[in-house]
Amino acid sequence: MADRSVDSRSPQRSGGRPSVVSRLLSNPVTVKELRGRMRGRRAFAVLTLYLLILSGVITIVYLAYNANASGPGVSTARTAGKGLFAAVLAVQVFLVAFIGPAFTAGAISGERERQTFDLLRTTLLSAESFVLGKLISALSYVFLLVLVSIPLQSIAFLLGGLSLAELLISQALILSAAVTYALYGLWCSAAMRSTLAATVTTFAGMLFITFGTPLVAGMVAVLGTTVTGTWLSGPLVEALILYGGLTAAATNLPATLILSETIYLQEDALFGFTQSTAGGTTVWLFSPWLLFVLLHALAAAALYVWTVRHVRRVSDV
Repeated sequence: MADRSVDSRSPQRSGGRPSVVSRLLSNPVTVKELRGRMRGRRAFAVLTLYLLILSGVITIVYLAYNANASGPGVSTARTAGKGLFAAVLAVQVFLVAFIGPAFTAGAISGERERQTFDLLRTTLLSAESFVLGKLISALSYVFLLVLVSIPLQSIAFLLGGLSLAELLISQALILSAAVTYALYGLWCSAAMRSTLAATVTTFAGMLFITFGTPLVAGMVAVLGTTVTGTWLSGPLVEALILYGGLTAAATNLPATLILSETIYLQEDALFGFTQSTAGGTTVWLFSPWLLFVLLHALAAAALYVWTVRHVRRVSDV
């Protein structure tokens, strides 16, 4: 009887070692946070309100394109499809850039303010599991909001203004940004002593990442063009400026979406294309969405490690 009870409780004895997904979903922090968020009417009310707002935006954009169109036709439908696609993407960018980090900005600092952080750290739960549980519980709801908007976004397929590659690349960028931005909010929550300070730091950083980096990149581009036109010239300098511009765009989600879409439509290229410089040299230029995913994956890994170190440091004090 004793052996049978042990086997029924141990997934390693009955079915081998549990999978990664089962270990993540069985995290006690994840289970607690998800039960607390999904119980009650608030989560479903937010989901319903989000879909209503998104449907209203799509309806307004579609009516605006129909009102401005000279007459019905395939080109008008494709233009409306592109407008719907851009409108839904704008809502998703706002969602992952500001709503997602808001879920994690007070995840750890709130535990300290409620004086429950020490109780959690005295359990057998490791710092890695604690941080991962907080992250998964926040991202699961953000991912749900992103996924429910894809059927509305696919309306552009009916209008003929969207391809499958555009949809897949855009959603890959949105999801990779959601993970990195949520981890940034979690890192601020672990590094700051109060939820207010963590929230202010999180939103200040997201405002700079979303709106500040394009301004800085534009100033650098203008300065680089001025310097190049005065005393620097040559194919190498022109190639460096092009690669620098693509790299700067790959650090910003809206810029990456816009530039990747432009390259795909004008050059019919998903990964890269060749372009001739003013000096006659042909260079290969990459689409910025590839570098965006790579940079955000590295940033997410670094933020996760730093957050775990902060949690360990606080628990050791």
